Order: sequence, then structure tokens, then C-alpha cells
Amino acid sequence: TPNKTNFTKFITHLYDQCVANNMNAVIVHVRPFGYAIYDSSYFPWSKYISGKQGKNPGFDPLTIMVNEAHKRNLEFHAWLNPYRVSFSTSYTSLSSDNPARKWHNSSSTSRNVLSFGGKLYYNPSKTEVQKLIINGVKEIVTNYKVDGIHFDDYFYPSFSSSNVKTSFD
Repeated sequence: TPNKTNFTKFITHLYDQCVANNMNAVIVHVRPFGYAIYDSSYFPWSKYISGKQGKNPGFDPLTIMVNEAHKRNLEFHAWLNPYRVSFSTSYTSLSSDNPARKWHNSSSTSRNVLSFGGKLYYNPSKTEVQKLIINGVKEIVTNYKVDGIHFDDYFYPSFSSSNVKTSFD
């Protein structure tokens, strides 16, 4: 599990390499699943930054990444998977503050999260999910000086008569 010093050192080295290779922007995956690699009021901390979903790492990685990018005149774009919750269907593997787990435990919102193909997804047809996604984006653009937001939904299942695909046609 990284600490603030090691994380900052890693990011500065990475960004220095970007500058050395004449790049002008970085696109960083800050919400790959239903958790965040930043301090969020809507999504729990990512296990990728703290070792356990919902556990605060003691620093805000997104603040460091945005600040270090801008120090080097790199644009910073936040990359999100808005609907992908988990590569597992186990709700107990989600932290207790994960919206998917909370919704699953309530009969009135249980369809906000769908299980398909051994994975969990937020249901984009549900108003509560739409509000969660919008609020999550608003939170990023309000609290961090990002230069762009990228949605990545090729993981959302699509259906055909012959098989199930994991991308849109």
C-alpha cells in the first residue's frame, strides 16, 4: 500500500517521463469500478490505493496527481467507468459504504445494481444511478482542477440473440 511520499515520488517520476516524451496530457483511471482513487462523498476508497475497499489511505491521490501534472504543464483528465461495480457478484466483498451494497440490501433500490456474467453493474436506467453518476462527476470537477472527464463503458454488457458481448456494437 503506497504512502503519500512514495506515491508522490512515483507520480513525479511518471510525469517527468511524460514531459520527456513530449506528451501534453495524462488520462488517469480514477474510478475503475464502484469506488474512487480520490476522497469522495459518493464512492468508497479504492482497494488499489489503500489495499482494502473503503479504507482511507491517509492522503488524496487525485490532489497529488492533478497538482503534479499542472506543475509540468500537463493536462489532467479523469477517466471513469461509471457503471462497472465489480468483477464479482459478491456484495459482501464491497465495503459497507459502497452504494451498490447499500442498494442491494434495500428492496426498493435492489434493481439499481444488476448482476450479469459474474459481474456487478450499476443500472443506467435507474434515476438513483443517474444521480449518483452525475453527482460523482460534479464532485470531481468541483473539488479538483481536472481538464477533462472521460467515460469508459465498453465493459457494460450488451446483448445479442447468439451470445453476450462485453462491448457495444
